[in-house]
Amino acid sequence: MKKYFNIEEIQQAEPLDDEPGNSLTKSGIHVEKFLQLHEFRINSIKELNGRRPQENDMYFLWTVHSFNAFTFIPYIIRECGVISELIISTFSISTRIIDALTLLIDRGLVLSFHITISESIRQRQTDIYDRLMILSEAKPVTVLYSWNHSKISLIRAGDNYFDVEGSGNWGENAQHEQYVFLNSKSVFEFRKNEILHAIKPRTV
Repeated sequence: MKKYFNIEEIQQAEPLDDEPGNSLTKSGIHVEKFLQLHEFRINSIKELNGRRPQENDMYFLWTVHSFNAFTFIPYIIRECGVISELIISTFSISTRIIDALTLLIDRGLVLSFHITISESIRQRQTDIYDRLMILSEAKPVTVLYSWNHSKISLIRAGDNYFDVEGSGNWGENAQHEQYVFLNSKSVFEFRKNEILHAIKPRTV
């Protein structure tokens, strides 16, 4: 199986500062290292799951500082290959995760990306708002702003229709989090319709 991230290139996993505007997030080298850090966290998902959910399988996960919602993305790429459709609904997202997703899009590992996110980021996280605006203008990315606190990730890869729902945002402050991880086309389509059409957009 093809390995998308070379873990041997990083000799020591050290945390990076995630302050808004930090130049580290703008460096391809540091984004690459950030992705490689999630190689370690993938093992945490494997230990909880045993294997990825097959059609109509559903897993209930409980984590303690193990991984965040983003970790499911490199995990599914490792397990299934290219993600043809990625749809997320979240209250917040970090700059490094946006940069990491941009790199995955540029590498052809994520072909389409939609994010529904809280409209309040315009005031509370202007750097995130600016990044998403630029991303949606240059990449196969759509952004919907709404009064939103849901946390859902829909990931279509091959014949798999994954749905990850739980308490974890797309940030980097994972604590005690719970997730439901399932593989179901009907649930995927139901949630997709909710995220893209049922949530009312607001002007920001």
